[in-house]
Amino acid sequence: MEIQNTGAKHISAYREQMGLEYEKLHPEIQKRFDFSTTNNIAFIGKGTMENIWNGNKLAVFILKLLSKTNILFPRAGQNIEYEIHNYPYLDKFNREVHSMNRVFYFPDEEQRFDGTATYSQTKKHIVEYLGLDHRMVFEMGLTAENGAIRFTSGKQFAFVCGLKLPVPKLIRGDIELLEWFDDSEQKFYLDLSVRSKLFGPLFGFTGWFNAEYIDFSGQKIPNKFKPTREEKRE
Repeated sequence: MEIQNTGAKHISAYREQMGLEYEKLHPEIQKRFDFSTTNNIAFIGKGTMENIWNGNKLAVFILKLLSKTNILFPRAGQNIEYEIHNYPYLDKFNREVHSMNRVFYFPDEEQRFDGTATYSQTKKHIVEYLGLDHRMVFEMGLTAENGAIRFTSGKQFAFVCGLKLPVPKLIRGDIELLEWFDDSEQKFYLDLSVRSKLFGPLFGFTGWFNAEYIDFSGQKIPNKFKPTREEKRE
């Protein structure tokens, strides 16, 4: 599908944050992240995570707690079927958001790592809410590296009993994700890791996927990926 930029109100959050640096990305990476409610393009990637790993026993315990709301999970494995779903839409606060739903099909069960991202006009960069209940949020950094895009998590906050609490640097899980396009293979590749200064390596995965671009005009995010709670605070 040929993606058209209508020049209307909303543009890709990634293009907005990166500005001219966005043009340094591989053309397929630019196309991959150029979704908004203006062009109404959704992205679905399907492929294989060649390796999914986790850390020590303490890390696995933390991952078990996070998995209850689809924030990471305690499973490890090789050659696991994988999907990534990105749907642009307006949330109940009328903000331009997009889903970041990652699905891992283990032989005996499905595991999820869900998020919802929006460009913060106040902070001038993307923030991503983790899980379907938006109980955590982090500030997202973006850089171009030899055509690839690197994501790094910054400050993190947890929403507990109505309070917005900063997660201390020492214990927070710092996320790094590198995503690139291989011209010879005609596939997208990614390498994600989550590490804590106190607890060490927590979780990560590496693999590849193919791209499918779909017309999302007049459609709604699938119920299985719809947040159960939406948080306005950034």
